[in-house]
Amino acid sequence: MNRGWRVFGAMLAACLLTGCWFLFVYKTVPFIYDINDDVAMRNVAAGVITGSPDAHLLHIKYLLGLVISGLYQCFPGLDWYGLTMIGVVLLSFALCLYRGLVSEKGIFWKIIYAATALLLMTALGTQHVSAFQWTTAAGIAGAAGIFLFYTAGEGPDWQIRMEEGIAVFLVLVSLLIRDDVFFITVPAAALCFLWKYAAKGQWKCGKVTFPFRLKHLFVPAALAVGVLVILAVEAFAYRSPEWRTFRKYNTDREAIMDYYGLQNYETDPAIYDGLGITPEEAENLQRYSLYLADNLYPEKMAALARHEKEAYTASHPLKERLCTAFTEIYEHFTKDTYHPANLIAIAVIALGLALCAARSRRSLGLGLSFLVLWFGYWGYLGYRDRLLERVGFVLYFMAIFLFLGIWYRIQVLGENDDGTERQTDSVGKICPGSIVLTFGIFCVLTLTAANTWRSVQSYNTGRRDYNLEFLDVNRYMAEHPENVYFMTTFSIETYTDNFTVKRDFTFSNLLSVGGWHTFSPLENAKCAKLGITDPKKDIVTKDNVYVISLENINLRYMDRYFESIYGGQYRGRELADTLNYGEQNFEVYDFTAEE
Repeated sequence: MNRGWRVFGAMLAACLLTGCWFLFVYKTVPFIYDINDDVAMRNVAAGVITGSPDAHLLHIKYLLGLVISGLYQCFPGLDWYGLTMIGVVLLSFALCLYRGLVSEKGIFWKIIYAATALLLMTALGTQHVSAFQWTTAAGIAGAAGIFLFYTAGEGPDWQIRMEEGIAVFLVLVSLLIRDDVFFITVPAAALCFLWKYAAKGQWKCGKVTFPFRLKHLFVPAALAVGVLVILAVEAFAYRSPEWRTFRKYNTDREAIMDYYGLQNYETDPAIYDGLGITPEEAENLQRYSLYLADNLYPEKMAALARHEKEAYTASHPLKERLCTAFTEIYEHFTKDTYHPANLIAIAVIALGLALCAARSRRSLGLGLSFLVLWFGYWGYLGYRDRLLERVGFVLYFMAIFLFLGIWYRIQVLGENDDGTERQTDSVGKICPGSIVLTFGIFCVLTLTAANTWRSVQSYNTGRRDYNLEFLDVNRYMAEHPENVYFMTTFSIETYTDNFTVKRDFTFSNLLSVGGWHTFSPLENAKCAKLGITDPKKDIVTKDNVYVISLENINLRYMDRYFESIYGGQYRGRELADTLNYGEQNFEVYDFTAEE
């Protein structure tokens, strides 16, 4: 068979198998947005914020935002953000399937490979394709890129270059989605490149002579060019003073709200008094009501971020942070929420190291070097208190894909210690031990995949039903387009959104009292469109502006703030409506004050 047709057939078969797997999951498991960050970025791209699709997704690179918002603009009625995140995961899985289907092995081996890969996709991927989020999508793309690059070695030169080019594309996709994940991926990818293409001898680069030679330099060159293009587009898109100011402010806000925290006014009154922040405003900031603080943007937030970083560092000495890091790392290795990814990662690492020790000391060096890097990531993130669950999944996926790549090079390509391939008649010989091991792995994966599917189905069903309450609240607001609704931040944080392929998006009359869009050029444009000039004033002076909050959230902090501003002119708040759509009730309040 012509090699081109063979590659095309393997790619088509991989895409069809992955598509069928996706349809099965989509029909049997509810699909949801896992975190609010994705919902917020989706709303920007879909035009919910300003009334028209926009590519300034802030966290996701502008170039990808341009593609997603363009799809919303040209082909409305579909949830393109969700389809993009899901598509990235499916493409990554399909390329891993392709790797085995395009190999020189026989049909029986390919059937076993495909079945095992589909079981792994179910065990590892069901959660992350049905409850998707940008961080894990970026991590899966980067890990799949490493796997595809390191296992490219069969076929003519054009095929290897094509596969390595696709691998570079996947790593660049991780940058487009989340640069933090890209920075985690690149060092591991660099190790694979060095182990694959570094050879003994001398290599002259200008006036510098290296004690080794490198081949296939188009791979890092292509990666470097892609990075430069992405960053150049990003710099151009956010070149305006408004966007530069907001991005600096947003970095400071994240440092406080996501990492260092904010102290009470009573704990450290000097910093607040020095910045002219009243006790009531300090309480508002702790409750994420960023609009209810005078002149917070941007200088006061920057000063608070510097102070809170210093206070956090002073109150958490090195020894304490190291102890905390070890505790956090242990918890992330044993948490039930990581099952089965953590268990599969440990098993794959152990089996991979055993195979390396028996067959290839060269590959053993790569495995051990990666583990040094991998545990370094865990240690650094634990020390910095940045070890979130989604980041842990990224690290587990990277370990799994890299060690599977090592297995493929040794077991399938038959790599020797010097990097050459063994003769085909000595590669992958069938023996009773291999049959027993393969059958055992297949049985364990089958049970794990079935258990994972049931667990994810149950979890997503509960989240879907819970999100329906908030969708009803959104419908209530849409039925009153003449009004503007501010929602307390802690009333939103537990809700995300449900995903359906077909969905219409329209401009929303909902604003948050404080979130990561607050003070952004996009939010400013939305406020202007809704007739909001000063939120902290308009909430109490305009008849069509209301505050929505969960009934269990005490709004006395808002009363104290408005009393401090208006004194006796503040008339209080009146319950205008109660929304009972499920487990929790939402209350709609009308705040009033005499001007």
